[in-house]
Amino acid sequence: MSMSPRHPVDPVDDRAEAPAAPASPSRRRFVRNVGVGAAALGAVAATGAALSDVASAQTTATNPPDLSAADISLVQFLQSVSIAAQKGLLTAAGRSVLTSTLNEEVRTFARHHATQAVTLGTLLSKENNITAANPKLLAQLNGQVNGASDQAALLNVLLTFEEQVSATMLQAMGEAQSFLVSGAVGSALAVVGQQAAALGSAAGKPIGDWLPAFGSTNGALTPAAFPTS
Repeated sequence: MSMSPRHPVDPVDDRAEAPAAPASPSRRRFVRNVGVGAAALGAVAATGAALSDVASAQTTATNPPDLSAADISLVQFLQSVSIAAQKGLLTAAGRSVLTSTLNEEVRTFARHHATQAVTLGTLLSKENNITAANPKLLAQLNGQVNGASDQAALLNVLLTFEEQVSATMLQAMGEAQSFLVSGAVGSALAVVGQQAAALGSAAGKPIGDWLPAFGSTNGALTPAAFPTS
């Protein structure tokens, strides 16, 4: 039985009742587009398909946007986290303790992380792009993955990690200064959150553990604890 989530995020509907003080058209358009982007990426995750089409569509820009130094550092950090996630999940998928079905699902999740790194990279110049995994994070994840004695233990490791990445993306949404960064992070957050939910379900955790009413930044990874180099 596939563990891929089956309920993608619903896009924001512009027909909803207008607030007392109408939002500007540009802000309404931004909120709508973030919602539609999250739903599109969530739908891809639900089918287990690779996100290469999304990444290739975003690499058509000839010049990266003019981001602040803080946003560049934030995107670089998230890139390094996404690459570490890809490599760590591929290590997990190679463990014989997983069933063949779970093995393939984890490989799919690794591909999603790889695509998120590519998509984030389109916001940066070639010189600013991060191409290596976050070293401390990858070493920590690989150690936990290789130390898991059975399938249940490994699923718990992956669940905890995906929840950390989800919290990190949620925190980054609040820190981003550019709506372009917020949009890219929001799209990734939709997928990572569904992956965490799928792993929680596969691990047999109570639904309240993997489908919380509200997202949390508890356990979010930070550049101070996990520098990019």
